[in-house]
This record gives sequence, structure tokens and C-alpha cells, in this order.
Amino acid sequence: MKTMGPPSRDRPIEIVHFADPWCWWSWGLEPILQRLREVYGDNVQVTYKMGGEFESLKGWMVEYGVDERGTVDWILESVALTHMPVRPDYYFRCRVESSFPACKAFKAAQLQSEDKATKYFRRMMEGFGLECLSATDDTLVKLGAEVGLDKDRLRKEMHSDAVEEAFESDRQEMLRHHANFDALLVEDREGHMEMKGATFSARPFEEIVDKLAPGLPKRSPADILEYLEHHKDLTPVQEIASVFRIPGEDAEMRLSKLERAGLLTRQRFDGIETWQWKGTLAEKLPLDIVKVSHVPPEVQVEAVSDLKPIITKAVQALYTEVATRPDKAYHFPLGLEALRYLGYPDEDLRKLPSTATESFAGVGYPHAANAIRPGDTVLDIGSGSGTDVLYASLKTGRSGKVYGLDITPAMITKARANIKRMGAKNVQILEGDATRIPLPDASVEVVTSNGVLNLVPDKPTAFREIFRVLKPGGRLQLADIVVQVDVGAVCGLNPQLWADCIGGAAVEPEYMETIRAAGFQDVRVLKRIDYFAKSCSESTKRITKTFGAESVVVAARKP
Repeated sequence: MKTMGPPSRDRPIEIVHFADPWCWWSWGLEPILQRLREVYGDNVQVTYKMGGEFESLKGWMVEYGVDERGTVDWILESVALTHMPVRPDYYFRCRVESSFPACKAFKAAQLQSEDKATKYFRRMMEGFGLECLSATDDTLVKLGAEVGLDKDRLRKEMHSDAVEEAFESDRQEMLRHHANFDALLVEDREGHMEMKGATFSARPFEEIVDKLAPGLPKRSPADILEYLEHHKDLTPVQEIASVFRIPGEDAEMRLSKLERAGLLTRQRFDGIETWQWKGTLAEKLPLDIVKVSHVPPEVQVEAVSDLKPIITKAVQALYTEVATRPDKAYHFPLGLEALRYLGYPDEDLRKLPSTATESFAGVGYPHAANAIRPGDTVLDIGSGSGTDVLYASLKTGRSGKVYGLDITPAMITKARANIKRMGAKNVQILEGDATRIPLPDASVEVVTSNGVLNLVPDKPTAFREIFRVLKPGGRLQLADIVVQVDVGAVCGLNPQLWADCIGGAAVEPEYMETIRAAGFQDVRVLKRIDYFAKSCSESTKRITKTFGAESVVVAARKP
């Protein structure tokens, strides 16, 4: 471990790959980089620096003492190590003379868009190593246009002085770090960094990231179709096996079944098989296909007697991000857009701090039950950034009292700041969960909750606790996600699906019966809404339609 000056970026971790679109090691590291992107999201920045593998292929072969057969053997050896297949003679099929033009084309693409440049780098590796496209400027421009780059600008700038200087800067940086093409450099904001090479599993790099940035939120990839739909790349089995941490045989079986279902296209290149999203539009999927697409979690929760710590960890990781990064796109609607869609009146929202509403992640409008009266003592279970507790305080007036309860420290901190900002003297946030509410028996008139009880594994205990803290005649109002088909029976007990408000959602009749079994009367659904219709993810819309997931507002009364 060594240190240098802090990098100029905002994300907690930067991963630098000194790369080349022609280099088989860059292709071999692609599954690892994709896995790290999936796990850490935009808390990790992957940066490609162009190392320039060979200015002259002939000169490179002379330098390393290899002929055409020896080069092919080297490539075959790398494929055996990385399991990422390429046509072993692709250098010679493509008639490449120098890798420098492709490196410069990437640097030119960066001048247009970092995101498109990343897609371009991937597309060049596919075009050369799998499709064996000719190594010409026309090919480089054509591949750039395929990922949305301005082809005329690309053709012009790839030969510019600015690109030449940027490429040379990358090469010098690679030399300063004594880096190889098979290595990744991981660096935190303070400039602490660690390099690791000749490693073709993601786990060691995750360990480095976790060491450099302890507590960074992590997401366990769960849905193969979602991954392929998002990337649309030519994807070999090894990439899916690496990203989802499953055996290659399992990955191949799943991909083949999804292909037979008409959702993927299989392409073959001299015996090399890749899969690609077909673009099939479907409102919902057969349950057997959902089961194939969803991968069992890395932690085998079926073998764990207590689900709560596993689910809590996933939930806290996600809602820490919601608290600290409300600007991000999530699988569910967020903030003012969600509040207005769900039915919160604009005139009331204007009375709340924007720092509360920006992280609102509720699923409905529980206040449609109109259960809160002036002077009431209210408990909001899952108070988040404070939107609903502050909203409740408007209804109780100063003579009432509102408690919020949450398990995520970042949300608790944000809610307390928002209470102070609004000057709400009658609002207090408690740390705890719905199965052990830190309040006395019969201490509140109303319990409200918004999109939280679906995140609780032990719902019967939660509703018994709610019943306990309510006074006789007390009222329950809540909004929650329910389903018509049991998600767990199809996808298994997947913590990430729980955090996304899908995996823990109960089948509606069972959910209503759980409330009644806790002792409540007059249990009724007041309102329904297609909450996930506002998701920015087509995959989320599809899976929630498949299971019949929707938001309901429920009211009930304690006798």
C-alpha cells in the first residue's frame, strides 16, 4: 500500500485499468469490472487508461520472440486463465498492424462522453476479439456510431494533437505505476491505493474496495435478464458466472433457457458462444422464466435460521444511499415525483423541508385513511428522512406528539436534521424496528407506516407490536406493497429483492389475515395504486407485473 495525491473525482473509489481494446487481458478483466459496477453502483468509478499494447505488431512479436503460432498460443493460455473466449488468431484475421489507433479512438470518444466511451471500449473488444472486424479507421468509426458517438467528430479527433497528448499521458502514467495490462489499480479519495494483477476473480478486488472504503453500500446482482437488457453486449457465459457468482454450467443453463423463451439471442463465433438481449417487449413473464433469470443470493439464506440480520443489512445499505444520494435513479420512484404521484397535496408538501421530501421512499398515501386527529400521539414506523412524521405533525398540531422509528442511521440523522430545520418541537425519532417497538403498552392513538412492513421478515410479530402500543380504539393506517403471487416461492429468499420492496411483499389475502390475527378489526383496503409504474427500470416494471405487485392503503382499528 502506498499513497499519492488525491484523485480529482467525487466517488469514494476509483478503479483504474491500464488497457487496450486489442489486449486479451482487458477482455479477460471485463467480468470483474462489470461485477464491481453491479455491486457498488456509482460509488465506484471505473477508469480506462490507454496503455498502448503495441505500436507495431511485428516489432512486438520480435521483442517477445514469438511468431504467429506463438502469439496464438499466448492468447489460448490467457483464455484458459480468464475463461473469457476470443478467437485465438484474431490479430491476424483482423490484419492489425498497431493497437495505437484504437487507443486514440477511445481517447477521442472520451471527449464526447465518458459513458459512451466505456461502451465503445467494450464494443471494440467484441468487434476485434469475437467478430474479427478489419483493423481500419472505418471500422473504428463504425463501432463508435453503434454506441451513439458522433462519427464525423470521432474520425476527426482521433488524429488530433489533443488526443495524441492524452494518449501519451496515459502511457506515461502506466509506466509510473509499473502496471501491466492484467492489473487493476484501486484508489480511494485520499489517494490510498492498491494494485493487483494476474487475478481473474472479483472477490479479491471487492476485499480491497471494502478495506479502502469500509461500509460502502453493496448490492448483490440478482436478475440476469435485467443485466443483459441494461448492457446489450455480446456476453459470454463467464461474464454471467462472474457477475452473479455462479458456476459456469449453471450460467450456461440459465442463458440457454432464456434464449429458448425468446428473450435472448445466441451468437456463435467459431464455436465461441455469446448471448445478447433480444429486445423482446413483454409486460410480464412466466414464473418459470422469472425463476431462471433470478439467481440465488450469495448467502444461502435458506440455511440460516434468522433472516433478520441478512435482510436488515441489505435494507440499511439501500436506504443509506437513498438518504445520502437522493439524486440517483433507483428501482422505485423517489422524492417529490413519488409524493405527487401517490396523492400528497402540494399545499402540504410546501410546508415540509426539501431535504426531507428529496429522500421520500414511501409507496402510498396512508393519510388517505384520515386517522390522525389534533392532539393525537402518533407513531410512524419506518420514518426515513422525516416526510411522514413531519406531515403527521401538521395534523396533530402542537398539542400532539409524533414518534418516528427507523433502523437506518443515515435516515435517522437526516430526519432529526429535518425536524430541527422545520422547528417541530413535538417530533422525536427513535432507533429500532417494528418487531420491538421502544414504547410502552397503549401509548399511542395512531400508528402509521409507509412502505416499510414489506421489509420486515416477521410480519406477525410486527403487527402484534403495533397492536400492543396502540390504545384501545387506536387506529392503524399504512401503505404497503402486496403481491398476488408469492415472490419467495419463485425467486427464493433474496435479500436484494427484499430491499427493493418486492421480495418481502406478502400475498394480499395473507397480509390482511396477518393484521386480523394480531387482533385488529375493520381491516380494509382504501386505495390501490400501480406504484412501480413510475419505476425507471423496465425490468422492475416487468417483474412487479408478473407477481401482481401494487401499493395498497390499509386502515384498521384496535377494539
